[in-house]
Amino acid sequence: MPNAHVICGEGGTFIHLGWTTVSTFAPIERFPLAALAVARGTPFIDIRPISDVIAFANLPRVTRDGSVDPDHSGPGGSVSLTSYIDMVEELGARIANDPRPRQST
Repeated sequence: MPNAHVICGEGGTFIHLGWTTVSTFAPIERFPLAALAVARGTPFIDIRPISDVIAFANLPRVTRDGSVDPDHSGPGGSVSLTSYIDMVEELGARIANDPRPRQST
């Protein structure tokens, strides 16, 4: 699934699998299915370090099927997982199993 990912925040842990989301109010350490997905290489976005909740709330969603929304501005739009990771990382999120291509320096 092109945009499958696990995200953990103050509200708990969510596994996003395209059209389906599985969640719990527990952190990832107490959500075995999420921990297993991350261990198997699913991208993991830890948003707990983000302090600017307004900026985070205004980010677009991750597209469900990998398509790109041409008007992706604001919380109603959609972007690819890699674009979303770029945006959320700038706010301070930690990324594991990063799916973005490595940049050579």
